[in-house]
Amino acid sequence: MNSFGDQAPPARRIRREDALLALGYAALAWLMHALELTATGSAAFPALAPWWPLFTLVGCGAVVLRRRHTPVMVSLSFAAAVLLVLGNSTVGLFLAFEAVFSLVLFGPARAARVAEASVLGLCAASGLAVWSLTGDLRDGVTVILLTGMVLLLPAEWASNLRKAGQLAESESARAAAIRAAARDQERLAAREHELALAAERQDMARELHDVLSSRLSAIALQSGAALRSPQGSSLPAEVLAHVRQESVKGLEELNGMIRTLSTGVPRPLAGSIQDLDAVVAGHRAAGMRIEWTNLAGSGIPSPVQAAVYRIAVEALVNAARHSNGARVRMLLDQTASGLRLLVEDDGGLPAAAASPQSGTGTGIPSMLARAEQLGGRAWAGPDPAGSGWKVEAELPFSTTPRPDAATINAGGITG
Repeated sequence: MNSFGDQAPPARRIRREDALLALGYAALAWLMHALELTATGSAAFPALAPWWPLFTLVGCGAVVLRRRHTPVMVSLSFAAAVLLVLGNSTVGLFLAFEAVFSLVLFGPARAARVAEASVLGLCAASGLAVWSLTGDLRDGVTVILLTGMVLLLPAEWASNLRKAGQLAESESARAAAIRAAARDQERLAAREHELALAAERQDMARELHDVLSSRLSAIALQSGAALRSPQGSSLPAEVLAHVRQESVKGLEELNGMIRTLSTGVPRPLAGSIQDLDAVVAGHRAAGMRIEWTNLAGSGIPSPVQAAVYRIAVEALVNAARHSNGARVRMLLDQTASGLRLLVEDDGGLPAAAASPQSGTGTGIPSMLARAEQLGGRAWAGPDPAGSGWKVEAELPFSTTPRPDAATINAGGITG
């Protein structure tokens, strides 16, 4: 019997159907009196009988307020109903029916629950009262049935309608929530797609920088060394061989990237620790003084080798670009959990190297991001113990990729 909800339905404007309902009750009252259909055998208070038009007007007029001002409507209609029944007017029964129905359907939730319980108790109490006064059980049952039809029936009917309306509103709210969740999911998917595209662009920029910048920088250094070599020297031939090697390797890697963009099939990891010997030889041919020590063992995972290769190549390119011919020391050592790469020079950095025009701003962040993606760490910046530049990276063998690794501040210039 209890209605759901703790709040009253929102105030509504007077509807046409409520006005028609009020007119219908008024017409029914005049019809009942024209046919002399009375509520009881005789009026309990005959003095009230002549006033039935006024009571009917008040009770029926209040019906138009049943949605907008339910308590006012219930008070006026029920009072008019009691007076009409005491004056032996049948329309009072209909107004009592409407007052209970409107209170349970449109009234506050607490008032509706109280009304349902009250009419149930009133029906039982009236039957017991008549039975005790008359001593006839049939009279008591008759009164219970009459009050039940007039009061309990509209209360239960209105309660069911109220529950159905609340269920419909709940389903509508649920459907709206589902639609909102679907829209949020679409926006989230679009945002994730945008983030994935941004991550792909960053990865592609890093790959393009590592492939083209290192190869072209090596070619520039080596060709410059060849141009500076004296006539009759065997250096140009050696340098040209390295230039050609760098060009071929760069074209192969660039073609691999183009195939990846075209087909979506990831290209194999480029670069290994063994390839560093050729890189060092090429830079030495260009005039750099490099002390290269490789203490790494065998069985190193390919992702770790590729990351070491890229970091070392970028460090050598930056040293060649900025260190003014200083001696470079590169050490690759094996630790208990992985590899440690150290690249340092003793030449310091000229003032021009600190300007943004000295590089694209991608090299050092790319080195650090590669270490982060494999669960390691890297650092690049001025050597705290000297006047040169230092790059240090530690990469574990048990690689745990971290796709969320962001570009890290280098602590120095970007190459």
